Amino acid sequence: MIRKLRFGNRVGLLALLMTVVLLLGVALAPVSAQQTELTIGFSFADVDSLDPGVTTSSGVGIMIGHVFDTLIVQNPLGTFHPGLATEWRVNDDATEYTFVIRDDAVFHDGTPVNAEAVKFTFDRIVDPALNSQMAFSFLGSTNYAGTDVDGNTVTVRFNSPNAAFLDGVSQPQLGIVSPTAVEELGEDFGFAGIVGSGPFIFESFTPGSEVVLVRNPDYNWGSEEVFGRSGPSDLERITFKLIEEPNTRLAALESGEVDFIDGVPGLDVQRLDEDPNFVIQQFDQAGHGWSLMFNQEKAPSNELAVRRAVNYAIDKETMVDVVWNGFGQPACSPLTHVMFGYDPSTCDAFTYDPDMAAAILDEAGWVLNEETGIRERDGVPLVLEHYAPDRPLSAAMAEFVQADLAAVGIDFQINLVEFSAYLDIVRAGEHNTQNWWDTQTDPDGVMRTLFHSSNADGGTNRNRYRDEEMDRLIDTAAGIADPVERAAAYAQIQQKVNDEALMVFFEDPVVIYASVPNLEGLVVFSGGFQPNFYAAHFS
Repeated sequence: MIRKLRFGNRVGLLALLMTVVLLLGVALAPVSAQQTELTIGFSFADVDSLDPGVTTSSGVGIMIGHVFDTLIVQNPLGTFHPGLATEWRVNDDATEYTFVIRDDAVFHDGTPVNAEAVKFTFDRIVDPALNSQMAFSFLGSTNYAGTDVDGNTVTVRFNSPNAAFLDGVSQPQLGIVSPTAVEELGEDFGFAGIVGSGPFIFESFTPGSEVVLVRNPDYNWGSEEVFGRSGPSDLERITFKLIEEPNTRLAALESGEVDFIDGVPGLDVQRLDEDPNFVIQQFDQAGHGWSLMFNQEKAPSNELAVRRAVNYAIDKETMVDVVWNGFGQPACSPLTHVMFGYDPSTCDAFTYDPDMAAAILDEAGWVLNEETGIRERDGVPLVLEHYAPDRPLSAAMAEFVQADLAAVGIDFQINLVEFSAYLDIVRAGEHNTQNWWDTQTDPDGVMRTLFHSSNADGGTNRNRYRDEEMDRLIDTAAGIADPVERAAAYAQIQQKVNDEALMVFFEDPVVIYASVPNLEGLVVFSGGFQPNFYAAHFS
């Protein structure tokens, strides 16, 4: 009895000692390192330039938004917070914007961020030698009158009211560049060594493959109101893997090769949303949706009857189902339906009516050749030369349009070319039609990009549309402070766009992201389009 008791005590003591050892082992075992490198599967495979003043790509803006700081930060739309500027004021007629520049920010090359750097950045954008387009529009195009410096204060002046400038100066394309780096690198600045003051430093760019950014250890001026932090990021490295093909991008996420992707294929959204290994986020995109631009300077797209017929001939509802798998909604306007100034009455302008399209062409003298199925006038066939980058979505849109236009006797000839060649062609005006899509957060950016004559010569107005009345309407709307009056001005612009059938508006997009579930702290700017990872971390 006693021996059993002693044996039991030994067993109990042994068990107790083993428990203590196990607990000590757990306490003393090395903790697995928290993940600090983020890999993104990015749909924008073509990089025209990483220079914020030069690029025409909204996708590039997402990447360089981590490298370059802006004077102010906008989130949500219409709400502005300090960035490199600690305070700002606008004069009564919105022709002067004064910013006080913080005194503790430093560029990645060690030079100070100051008022002179702001002036250098803006003056460089309007220099014709740079051939700036998107940044040029955000700055106010030809309306920009100059920047004055007084100590750590800059005053940006405009020739006429520019109510949209606070929005523009919050965009990455107006991020402040290092004058020293620009002068040292020259034309190589956009590829070999972009230098800003943001939370990440440019490390490398491999064309067609990846862009790599590394943490700025000295960063200490982030927007507390927006990000909830101001110091260096928790992430040591961000790699943007340029994966254009949607299914390849999705496979990279599912295999663990990447942690986050944009442009999730619509057919896979529900499956991923039901899978606990992934998180789906969706946003209605602000700005301008997918559309078709008509070159106003080349026959036959310069003819109103042809443009009106094309508008009636395209079945947008079916197009959204077929091309975008039912995500998004049929578009009616240059502005997506979530934008300030959007006029819902634009949806009454062009409904799907192929009979109406045929009647318009008949009246214009375009007669159907029963043998070829193509309309002709004076022996000339009705042909539209369409150019687009050689991408899956571009091909899908073009093939859908081609089939609908063939049904009314229009020969829509598709030319899919390499991206840089595509840019050369459409900037030179060799196209009849080309696709467009863009994110903007103020209606001025949309209208000025698409329809202002200042952007018609090789710029983003690839409609090559020049109209003094339209220029006046756009410039006037940009200077109206009262939101009700300003919305009415944009309604007038949208009416003129439809009266002249300047474009075909296909789809108001939905922006869809997918990520691993432990990626937290993502902030999304620009009405859902610009994911920002400065405050992101892995839980």
